[in-house]
Amino acid sequence: MSNTAITNLVSNVGVVSSDVAGVGTARYSPGACEYGEDKGIFGYGNADSNTAVTNLVSNVGVVSSDVAGVGTARRDLAACGYGEDKGIFGFGYAASNTAITNLVSNVGVVSSNVAGVGTARYGMGATQYDIDKGIFAYGNNGPSLSMSNLVSNAGVVSSDVAGVGTIRYYPGACSFN
Repeated sequence: MSNTAITNLVSNVGVVSSDVAGVGTARYSPGACEYGEDKGIFGYGNADSNTAVTNLVSNVGVVSSDVAGVGTARRDLAACGYGEDKGIFGFGYAASNTAITNLVSNVGVVSSNVAGVGTARYGMGATQYDIDKGIFAYGNNGPSLSMSNLVSNAGVVSSDVAGVGTIRYYPGACSFN
Protein backbone atom coordinates (compact mmCIF):
# COMPACT_ATOMS: atom_id res chain seq x y z
CA MET A 1 0.00 0.00 0.00
CA SER A 2 1.28 3.48 -0.79
CA ASN A 3 1.08 6.71 1.20
CA THR A 4 -1.88 8.97 0.49
CA ALA A 5 -2.96 12.58 0.94
CA ILE A 6 -6.69 11.98 0.40
CA THR A 7 -9.10 13.75 2.76
CA ASN A 8 -12.79 13.34 3.59
CA LEU A 9 -14.88 16.17 5.05
CA VAL A 10 -17.34 15.47 7.86
CA SER A 11 -20.51 17.59 8.08
CA ASN A 12 -21.96 19.10 11.25
CA VAL A 13 -24.37 16.14 11.41
CA GLY A 14 -21.66 13.49 11.02
CA VAL A 15 -21.97 12.70 7.31
CA VAL A 16 -18.63 11.72 5.74
CA SER A 17 -18.04 13.00 2.20
CA SER A 18 -16.48 11.08 -0.64
CA ASP A 19 -12.72 11.29 -1.19
CA VAL A 20 -11.20 14.70 -1.90
CA ALA A 21 -8.04 14.71 -4.03
CA GLY A 22 -4.91 14.95 -1.94
CA VAL A 23 -2.96 18.15 -1.39
CA GLY A 24 0.56 18.17 0.01
CA THR A 25 2.96 15.37 0.80
CA ALA A 26 1.42 11.92 0.90
CA ARG A 27 2.35 10.35 4.22
CA TYR A 28 1.22 8.09 7.04
CA SER A 29 1.03 8.50 10.83
CA PRO A 30 0.73 12.31 11.04
CA GLY A 31 -0.85 14.16 13.96
CA ALA A 32 -3.84 16.46 13.51
CA CYS A 33 -5.77 18.91 15.66
CA GLU A 34 -7.88 22.04 15.58
CA TYR A 35 -6.67 25.60 16.13
CA GLY A 36 -8.08 29.13 15.80
CA GLU A 37 -11.56 27.96 16.91
CA ASP A 38 -12.58 26.84 13.39
CA LYS A 39 -9.53 25.54 11.54
CA GLY A 40 -7.30 22.45 11.60
CA ILE A 41 -3.75 21.34 10.95
CA PHE A 42 -2.09 18.09 9.87
CA GLY A 43 1.57 17.73 10.73
CA TYR A 44 4.60 15.51 10.65
CA GLY A 45 4.27 11.84 9.63
CA ASN A 46 6.26 9.55 7.37
CA ALA A 47 6.64 9.98 3.61
CA ASP A 48 9.24 7.21 3.07
CA SER A 49 11.15 8.99 5.85
CA ASN A 50 10.01 11.07 8.82
CA THR A 51 8.92 14.60 7.95
CA ALA A 52 7.96 17.79 9.77
CA VAL A 53 5.81 19.42 7.07
CA THR A 54 2.38 20.72 8.03
CA ASN A 55 -0.81 21.45 6.12
CA LEU A 56 -3.37 23.97 7.37
CA VAL A 57 -7.09 23.30 6.94
CA SER A 58 -9.36 26.31 6.40
CA ASN A 59 -12.72 26.81 8.10
CA VAL A 60 -14.40 25.35 5.00
CA GLY A 61 -12.19 22.25 4.90
CA VAL A 62 -9.68 23.26 2.23
CA VAL A 63 -6.23 21.73 2.86
CA SER A 64 -3.26 23.97 2.05
CA SER A 65 -0.10 22.95 0.28
CA ASP A 66 2.91 21.96 2.38
CA VAL A 67 4.28 24.41 4.92
CA ALA A 68 8.01 23.96 5.62
CA GLY A 69 8.61 21.76 8.62
CA VAL A 70 9.46 23.14 12.06
CA GLY A 71 10.95 20.98 14.78
CA THR A 72 11.98 17.34 14.77
CA ALA A 73 10.71 15.22 11.88
CA ARG A 74 8.74 12.32 13.35
CA ARG A 75 5.77 10.01 12.97
CA ASP A 76 3.29 8.22 15.24
CA LEU A 77 2.71 11.38 17.29
CA ALA A 78 -0.53 12.80 18.66
CA ALA A 79 -2.04 16.29 18.71
CA CYS A 80 -4.87 18.09 20.46
CA GLY A 81 -6.30 21.53 21.05
CA TYR A 82 -5.72 23.65 24.16
CA GLY A 83 -6.32 27.24 25.28
CA GLU A 84 -9.59 27.40 23.29
CA ASP A 85 -7.85 28.35 20.03
CA LYS A 86 -4.41 26.70 19.91
CA GLY A 87 -3.01 23.23 19.30
CA ILE A 88 -0.10 21.05 20.32
CA PHE A 89 1.77 18.19 18.61
CA GLY A 90 3.53 15.85 20.99
CA PHE A 91 5.64 12.75 21.48
CA GLY A 92 6.20 10.33 18.55
CA TYR A 93 9.02 8.44 16.93
CA ALA A 94 12.00 10.17 15.29
CA ALA A 95 15.21 8.09 15.33
CA SER A 96 13.91 6.84 18.68
CA ASN A 97 10.94 7.55 20.93
CA THR A 98 10.58 11.20 21.88
CA ALA A 99 8.59 13.39 24.27
CA ILE A 100 9.13 16.75 22.53
CA THR A 101 6.16 19.00 21.76
CA ASN A 102 5.45 21.77 19.27
CA LEU A 103 2.80 24.41 19.99
CA VAL A 104 0.45 25.68 17.28
CA SER A 105 -0.64 29.33 17.56
CA ASN A 106 -4.18 30.54 16.93
CA VAL A 107 -3.14 31.40 13.35
CA GLY A 108 -1.53 28.01 12.62
CA VAL A 109 2.14 28.83 13.19
CA VAL A 110 4.07 25.85 14.60
CA SER A 111 6.73 26.57 17.21
CA SER A 112 10.17 25.03 17.43
CA ASN A 113 10.70 22.04 19.73
CA VAL A 114 9.79 22.31 23.40
CA ALA A 115 11.85 19.98 25.60
CA GLY A 116 10.04 16.76 26.37
CA VAL A 117 8.22 16.16 29.64
CA GLY A 118 7.16 12.65 30.58
CA THR A 119 7.96 9.26 29.12
CA ALA A 120 9.18 9.30 25.51
CA ARG A 121 6.79 7.19 23.48
CA TYR A 122 4.82 6.82 20.26
CA GLY A 123 1.28 5.80 19.38
CA MET A 124 -0.67 7.70 22.02
CA GLY A 125 -4.09 9.30 21.74
CA ALA A 126 -4.77 12.97 22.49
CA THR A 127 -7.82 15.18 22.86
CA GLN A 128 -8.89 18.47 24.38
CA TYR A 129 -11.07 18.60 27.50
CA ASP A 130 -12.75 21.24 29.69
CA ILE A 131 -12.84 23.79 26.83
CA ASP A 132 -9.20 24.87 27.12
CA LYS A 133 -7.00 21.94 28.18
CA GLY A 134 -5.64 18.78 26.54
CA ILE A 135 -4.38 15.32 27.38
CA PHE A 136 -1.98 12.80 25.84
CA ALA A 137 -2.60 9.21 26.97
CA TYR A 138 -1.33 5.65 26.59
CA GLY A 139 1.32 4.80 23.96
CA ASN A 140 4.29 2.52 23.56
CA ASN A 141 7.99 2.79 24.47
CA GLY A 142 8.89 -0.90 24.26
CA PRO A 143 5.96 -2.19 26.23
CA SER A 144 2.49 -0.69 25.80
CA LEU A 145 1.74 1.92 28.46
CA SER A 146 -1.14 3.20 30.58
CA MET A 147 -0.23 6.77 31.55
CA SER A 148 -1.25 10.29 30.66
CA ASN A 149 0.16 13.81 30.47
CA LEU A 150 -2.14 16.79 30.93
CA VAL A 151 -1.76 19.96 28.86
CA SER A 152 -2.61 23.24 30.61
CA ASN A 153 -4.51 26.08 28.99
CA ALA A 154 -1.08 27.66 28.35
CA GLY A 155 0.30 24.60 26.53
CA VAL A 156 2.46 23.31 29.39
CA VAL A 157 2.70 19.50 29.49
CA SER A 158 2.66 17.84 32.92
CA SER A 159 4.81 14.96 34.06
CA ASP A 160 3.47 11.41 33.81
CA VAL A 161 0.24 10.55 35.63
CA ALA A 162 -0.24 6.90 36.57
CA GLY A 163 -2.51 5.17 34.11
CA VAL A 164 -6.05 3.99 34.52
CA GLY A 165 -7.41 1.30 32.27
CA THR A 166 -5.88 -1.27 29.98
CA ILE A 167 -2.38 -0.63 28.65
CA ARG A 168 -2.47 0.00 24.90
CA TYR A 169 -1.18 2.10 22.05
CA TYR A 170 -2.73 3.81 19.00
CA PRO A 171 -6.04 4.50 20.75
CA GLY A 172 -8.51 6.92 19.19
CA ALA A 173 -9.58 9.92 21.26
CA CYS A 174 -12.15 12.70 21.05
CA SER A 175 -14.00 15.06 23.35
CA PHE A 176 -17.71 14.98 24.03
CA ASN A 177 -20.24 16.89 26.06
